[in-house]
Amino acid sequence: MLTLGGAAALFLLAHLLPAAPGVRPRLVALLGERFYLAAYSALSLALLLFVAVAAIRAPAILLWTAPAWAHVVPLAVMPFAFMLIGAGLAAPNPLSVSLSTATFNPQAPGVAGVLRHPVLWGFGLWSAAHIPPNGVLGQAFFFAVMTAFAVAGGRRLDRKRRLTLGPEAWAAIDKARRASSPRCLFEKRTLLGAAIGFFLYAGFLAYWHELLFGVDPMQIGSGGQPAAPPAHASALTARFAVRTPFF
Repeated sequence: MLTLGGAAALFLLAHLLPAAPGVRPRLVALLGERFYLAAYSALSLALLLFVAVAAIRAPAILLWTAPAWAHVVPLAVMPFAFMLIGAGLAAPNPLSVSLSTATFNPQAPGVAGVLRHPVLWGFGLWSAAHIPPNGVLGQAFFFAVMTAFAVAGGRRLDRKRRLTLGPEAWAAIDKARRASSPRCLFEKRTLLGAAIGFFLYAGFLAYWHELLFGVDPMQIGSGGQPAAPPAHASALTARFAVRTPFF
């Protein structure tokens, strides 16, 4: 559990440091906007995997036995989570997380016209949907922390954007994007991002989830019973653990 706590602390620190006064502008000036966003995204994903592997390798203390329906929840929710994350990252959004540097049009805001923080909503759905089927302490702790992080992240981003944009500009953008037509969901970048997200979901469902975490979601979701929590999620995570001195 100490390793899991340390991994979670590193993940949190990586998201708090750029919010410190002057840190992000200096990094952007040094690296450039696009490279900074790409590097920060890669670091976030790597740390997220680090926390996930630490959760898998934590002591197997059973908190609850998951009923059969609990394993269907992620299968039903995850397509929407992936599509929200993909659409949110692909479309410009000055109010939240985005990888796009295109000019934001409040009259055609994409998925931001429906949700101010689509990426955080996607991560929140992902983590919350995985709580019911994961009754082991390490995994339950991991997904609960990620859910809380997604919820708190939206509020923190609102405060941060109000400061950087100015309260009046922030309110004007927020009002305009909320007044947009539901057709904003069919904006080109939003559709492209959602399509990429769905294909990534299909890849995880068919192959990557079992490769990374040692669990076949299709087998469990169709009624198969999961084995006892594995000490090593898969050959890949085992190799990762051996090469990582924190394990």
